[in-house]
Amino acid sequence: MADRFDLEQQILECWKVTSDIDLFYESMEDMDEDRRMNYLLGLKEMYELRFNKLWDIFEQLVHDKKIV
Repeated sequence: MADRFDLEQQILECWKVTSDIDLFYESMEDMDEDRRMNYLLGLKEMYELRFNKLWDIFEQLVHDKKIV
C-alpha cells in the first residue's frame, strides 16, 4: 500500500528528466543521428513508465482517501 512518501519519491524520480536531457545534450555531439533518435525514443518510453507509475500512486492515495 502506497503512502505520501512513495508519492514524493516517485515525483523525484520523474524530476530526473531534466538531468537526463542535460546529459543527452552534453553527449549528443558524439552520437550519430540513429543513436540520438534511439536515445530519445528510449528516454520517452522510460518517462512514460515513470509518469504512469506516479499517476497510479496518486490515484491509489486519492482512492484510499490519504490525500484529497
